[in-house]
Amino acid sequence: MRKRARILSLLLLFAVILPIISVQAAKKDDLTGHSLEYEMRKAIDLGILAGYGNGRYAPDEKVTRAQFATFITRALNLPYGAPTFSDVPPSYRLADGIGRAAQAGIVKGYPDGTFKPEENITREQMAAMIDRALQYKKVTRKKIALTFTDTNEIAPGFRDAVSHNTYFGIIRGMPASGGAVRFAPKEDATRAQSAAFVVRMLEVIESGKGTVDFYHVGSINANGDIVLHSEPYLSFQDAAKANGDLIYKGEKLLRMKSGIAAATPGPGESVTRIFNDDRKTQRTYVASGSELQYVSSDEHWVRVRYANSEGLVRQQDVTLIPTEQLKGRSYYENRNGVVHHRIYNPLTNTYGVYFYGDAPSFMKEGAKYYSLNGFDFYNEKGEKVGTAYQYFNHLPLRTKTNYTGEDFNRYIRSITSTINGKVVAEESPLRDLGHVFKRAEEQYGINALYLFAKAIHESSYGLSEIAQQRKNLFGYRAYDRDPLGNAQQFKSFEESIMFVAKEMNERYLTPEGVNYRGAVLGNKSYGMNVNYASDPFWGQKIAGHMYRIDKFLGQKDFGYYTIARTTEALNVRHEPNTSRAAQYRYPGANYFVALLEQSKQADGTWYKIYSDSKDYEYGYVHGNYVERLPLLTR
Repeated sequence: MRKRARILSLLLLFAVILPIISVQAAKKDDLTGHSLEYEMRKAIDLGILAGYGNGRYAPDEKVTRAQFATFITRALNLPYGAPTFSDVPPSYRLADGIGRAAQAGIVKGYPDGTFKPEENITREQMAAMIDRALQYKKVTRKKIALTFTDTNEIAPGFRDAVSHNTYFGIIRGMPASGGAVRFAPKEDATRAQSAAFVVRMLEVIESGKGTVDFYHVGSINANGDIVLHSEPYLSFQDAAKANGDLIYKGEKLLRMKSGIAAATPGPGESVTRIFNDDRKTQRTYVASGSELQYVSSDEHWVRVRYANSEGLVRQQDVTLIPTEQLKGRSYYENRNGVVHHRIYNPLTNTYGVYFYGDAPSFMKEGAKYYSLNGFDFYNEKGEKVGTAYQYFNHLPLRTKTNYTGEDFNRYIRSITSTINGKVVAEESPLRDLGHVFKRAEEQYGINALYLFAKAIHESSYGLSEIAQQRKNLFGYRAYDRDPLGNAQQFKSFEESIMFVAKEMNERYLTPEGVNYRGAVLGNKSYGMNVNYASDPFWGQKIAGHMYRIDKFLGQKDFGYYTIARTTEALNVRHEPNTSRAAQYRYPGANYFVALLEQSKQADGTWYKIYSDSKDYEYGYVHGNYVERLPLLTR
């Protein structure tokens, strides 16, 4: 036993030692992990500087004036020139590099005729040599306003050189407190810094332009054209202090007075994510091309308004379009008494359209109305003209439809349009599946009209490629990045309907569900649409299908339930009193309920409602915390 314990101890010891050895072996030299590792390795590869052997390159070692002159000579392969400085004899080990750089006019000595080759070179002196090298290579140099915290410490004779270097991105500064940047002109330069200056200089010479994008301020003239001011800025903060309506970094617009933030998912993203003010917690997400109303921005984040909310999106995930340059805009209109929503995609300059519901009385034929949330409407002057909630978009989905399965089949068989070369009435699999939607309603407590309309919308009446190939009527798991490749396969259309009903019951429509935001279709601020689809109008589109189905089948569902919304946090009880524990709790305002029965109790009026919980059919809420929704009526 003692021998076995000793072997085990040795194994444990090796387990501790071996990771240490492997980590040390992975670090090949003293450049690994250095902030200027790329520039140092590039300089080494180009033969500009070398190491000391055994993986030692001493990136933070100070550099002399002679060494830096030699680096530039090697980088530019300068022609021969004899050294003329009194303290640089031909026998000096770096005399050749100094002589070549002097012949090119890149290095200059002191008034007494000396060069002081062994003196450490300062950062401002290094900038001056780089500037002369650019001039030698006939690069057109440009200035930029210097806003380093220590700009005043730069010697007057070196300021133009530092400005030129900064414009090209050769000089980028070093972090100072409060997000500011310093240059440290009098500090001795290191080998890593000198390598960075020389490598970036070569990139500028090769491309003829800077290695980083700077900030530019601009405005929009009477013709709608963008006019940029000539002077660039080193930081976003500097540009923000200037007098201009627009701030650009390179070609990227970062700030404007007003306009649209068009969703443009960045690298690795299929959607644009909207975050809380903590910049960590995701609120919702939208598809590419979605319009978000611009509020304000800084260098990294854009505050946007959408539906009933405001949130933050990353600059890399949106494209800012100033109001003066918008070619279109989403709007609502009254067409023969029906609201049509025309959705504009600012990235493609195209429109899509769907029916939403009955037009309210304040909507006049031929006029355009604008709304972020689908119920508060404004005219082209920005004046509010009215509020109109569409019934089916706010109908609690735990309710029951008045239609039978055969009613649903009859609706499909009435549609003579063609999709993907097939006549809906004749070839849609939905024409015989009405009874399955009713069975799902009975088993999972989900409105069958909603499930039926959802299937129509998601599968193009069951004739989409995903529906036909995978028996998937809801595009379930057909994520934006690869819809067909990711879509779930089902054995039958019936299995698809029952599976998705079960998922809705457990994940989206019950307070215990991970994606629950209220059991209505809603928009990107509340309801299923918050977490279900990237299309910000997914809920309204399905509501539009429910509206059309109901209208064809005799309008038995429209207005059947009295809908109310919560005005604040509210407990749903088993009985119309507070003596028993709550079934669940609505965490705030804008959760929607169907009022079924009213009862007077000692503490006021209570209402029986359909419970959102998957474990109960009914619940009770106190009337003081709900208000009836001002819905459109026919």
